[in-house]
Amino acid sequence: MVTCSNCGTENPVNAKFCEECGAKLEIDDNKMICPQCGYNNPVNAKYCLDCGLKLSIDNDDNDKPDCPVCKTGSLNSSIHKGALGLGTKTILKCDNCGAEFEVKGDKYKLNHISNSKYENWMKYHGKTLTIDEWARIAGGGVSDAEQNKINEIKRQNEIKEAEIVKKRDINEFINGLQKGSAKINTNEQSPVILKRNENTSLIMHNITLREPRAVRQTVGGYGGPTFRVAKGVNFRLGGVAARSESHEELRNIDMGTLVLTNKRLIFIGSKRTTNIDLTKIIAIEPYKDGIGSQRENKQKTEYFTGSDKTTITINKNGRRTTFPVNGVVLKAAIMGNIAKIT
Repeated sequence: MVTCSNCGTENPVNAKFCEECGAKLEIDDNKMICPQCGYNNPVNAKYCLDCGLKLSIDNDDNDKPDCPVCKTGSLNSSIHKGALGLGTKTILKCDNCGAEFEVKGDKYKLNHISNSKYENWMKYHGKTLTIDEWARIAGGGVSDAEQNKINEIKRQNEIKEAEIVKKRDINEFINGLQKGSAKINTNEQSPVILKRNENTSLIMHNITLREPRAVRQTVGGYGGPTFRVAKGVNFRLGGVAARSESHEELRNIDMGTLVLTNKRLIFIGSKRTTNIDLTKIIAIEPYKDGIGSQRENKQKTEYFTGSDKTTITINKNGRRTTFPVNGVVLKAAIMGNIAKIT
């Protein structure tokens, strides 16, 4: 509050004239008015004597500067009239670089500087920050907003690094599978009767068996001119020609379970059971959701799709990674088992 020197009435901190007698209110340069409660504090007060608000930016360590901009000067407070002479405002000014901080409640806004060469001026001019933020900046730190940006960049980099490590672990595992030095651990009981010295490597459910089937289509059409004899009556010359075309389409044959052992690749469906000796496999084509397999004494390729619905988990150096069994993984597992046989 501002006390009227004429009648002693206490007026609001931003009052220009006394609300009781109308006398002009004078600002005492030897007093620091608290922007929060309006109490008249001594000009060198660091904290408001009435509400405890910190009135100036200082530094508990006398060996360090307290100006966040130049980091060599000290901040001194002063009271100024507000815009158009209305009210008052508290300004903290650096005695070295001329940086001015306007008190905004419990925050401080950097408004002006005598020399704009300083990096922190270019970064923070016009910013309204807390006392803790300015003190952190004076000590070489950054504002909360800048720190949040740094933390987010760090988080994104950690995510990218983790993804790189994950891909590297997966690729190394796939290479080990193909060489036969790595294996997939499964605790699920095999749905097929295993032969002597036969072990289950992988069990995949909801697998679709697809095979190419020839589809024949007859294409025909009229050839020749057409003459109009009467209204609604036309006479055509020529004939109808037709031709038969054939092409292959992939058809779903059955759905079931695909089991890979160290000796066989077995499909068990409701209508079809396929037993493939691994040594009879000629070629494997990997796809994102399965494989195409060619084997001896089988003219058409057999496609097993839906393997990516099955996932496997590997552990390496404490890192746990789960990924789908796509065509590349399934092919590597088959090739690794074949390598062990041969």
